[in-house]
Amino acid sequence: MTKPMPKTMSAVLAPIAVGLLASSAWAATPSFDCAKASHEVELLICKDAALAEMDHTLNSLYHTLMKHTPASRQGTLKAEQRGWVKGRNDCWKASDMRGCVASEYQARIAELKDR
Repeated sequence: MTKPMPKTMSAVLAPIAVGLLASSAWAATPSFDCAKASHEVELLICKDAALAEMDHTLNSLYHTLMKHTPASRQGTLKAEQRGWVKGRNDCWKASDMRGCVASEYQARIAELKDR
């Protein structure tokens, strides 16, 4: 028979468990509004926690890079990102749409990290 957990231990573990649940819920949400998602690829990202997490990572990197990019070159970075989104959305044509989307995110994340 197991001993009951001391109150002090449960008092410590309860907030940690709540934090873990909250962070896993956050990780499963992409950076865009899933209620407005209409494209097959966006809908897939909204349903797939790993892809949603990649989307958050990419979004964070992109915004950080924008903050550190001179204003004269921000337009180019925005155009590149729009082009990347268009390419990512073309993954609906792939036989393995999820694999294509994941690959696109991995490549873009690596590209932004290299800058």
